[in-house]
Amino acid sequence: MTILKIFVNQYFWLLLIIFFGLLVRLYKIDSPIADWHSWRQADTAAVTRNFIKSGFNPFFPKYDDMSGISEKPIINPAGFRFVEFPVYNIAVYPLYLLFGVADIYHRLVSVIFSLGGVALIFFIVKRYADTIVALVSAFTFAFLPFNVFFGRTTLPEPTFVFFALGMVYFVDKWIWERKSIWGIWGFIFTAVAFLVKPWAIFFFLPLLYSLYLKSDRRFLGKFILFTLFAILPFVLWRLWMLQQPEGIPASGWLLNGDGIRFRPAFWWWIISERIGGEILSATGIVLFFIGLLSKPKNGNYFLHFWVLSSFLFTVVFATGNVRHNYYQTLFVPVASIFFSLGFVALFKGGNSFIPRIWTIIVALILFPLSFYFGFHVVKEFYKINNPVMVEAGKKADQILPKDAIVLAPYNGDTAFLYQTNRRGFAAEVLPLDELVTDYGVGYYISTTRDDKTNWVLRHFQILEDNPKFVIADLQVVKIPLTPEDPEP
Repeated sequence: MTILKIFVNQYFWLLLIIFFGLLVRLYKIDSPIADWHSWRQADTAAVTRNFIKSGFNPFFPKYDDMSGISEKPIINPAGFRFVEFPVYNIAVYPLYLLFGVADIYHRLVSVIFSLGGVALIFFIVKRYADTIVALVSAFTFAFLPFNVFFGRTTLPEPTFVFFALGMVYFVDKWIWERKSIWGIWGFIFTAVAFLVKPWAIFFFLPLLYSLYLKSDRRFLGKFILFTLFAILPFVLWRLWMLQQPEGIPASGWLLNGDGIRFRPAFWWWIISERIGGEILSATGIVLFFIGLLSKPKNGNYFLHFWVLSSFLFTVVFATGNVRHNYYQTLFVPVASIFFSLGFVALFKGGNSFIPRIWTIIVALILFPLSFYFGFHVVKEFYKINNPVMVEAGKKADQILPKDAIVLAPYNGDTAFLYQTNRRGFAAEVLPLDELVTDYGVGYYISTTRDDKTNWVLRHFQILEDNPKFVIADLQVVKIPLTPEDPEP
């Protein structure tokens, strides 16, 4: 009898989902930061590594790249990295202190936050649907291949999604139940969510809908004060960032920098490639829209307003969403919910001209195919894009002084620079002689045999020269530089 009670217990199934969600996220957990979006992962990981090298100071986060990345490119010799407040890096830092610097700890922290999101999805959906839909939604969020991959990357997104979901859950409970404990938890999750990503504002629309349904004038004042105080740390952080403009990456282009918003290419990228390819696949889109068209429980459109807010985020940051698929991690929670609503609705059938036996069969076909098709696309994300880059970086880390400043040109991609475990430049933003004399660049590392590399090989001492990569000492000149052989 006890065993039977366990098997019918909803929390048993939730824990089982979380456990197997952990197992799938351990796939290639020790992979170097050289897979999909390695440049952004490397920039994030470098901040934590520099907490070890330079001392822990979350108010002055630093990474390895000294290039100019701001709206008006300014050389960044200190390597400041002012984007999100480094909540994620702070969470990883104790593991680095205890066990040493290793990329796996970043990935494990992301896994923990991602699995926390699974639990929050369950509790949110249980409130607005039922236990079955909540469990299916938790399962979907745990095992969608897109979310599995990004749930173990060295990115702040899993951390952000966790706190944003916590914000939605606790603030919504506070609105409806008016208990101070939910307001306190809601405040904490809201403040942290905004500190990690200002995108948290796009999770507010469903909360405003709940406020509209439940609020009175007296509570409205409390909610306004709550919101102002919750976003105050974010405002202070943004004002603080302005003190070091060279460390603030250019971001205006994320809105509509290439004019793609609402153009046919925009819809093709977002709907066909992202939602219909990587996230839900073509079969999953069918279930998603069935869920979207299903009548909500008690006529409450909270979840539908969540979809609307995700759509607004995609439209507002049109270029960012097209260029970077990790932006769609914000859409994954609500996509998982409506995908699950569609599956359950189809499985249950209804008063339609299609016999229920056929809707069950269709549901059971579409559901697993969505995961299979998604995996067929996402499996490519795990691949190491350039193994030679990792090999060259390890060699440089072995033979170069720890305080060396390097030039590791890789089309501006900082993933190569990160592998060297040195500060420096990921692109030759100035002539080589200026980088050497003005910014202390002492070594050149390259994985390509282009004109520039051959020129360096002729003029400077070679520390490593093999068919895969070269490392040169720019401080030792073999052949004087002449006008007859100018720098390419």
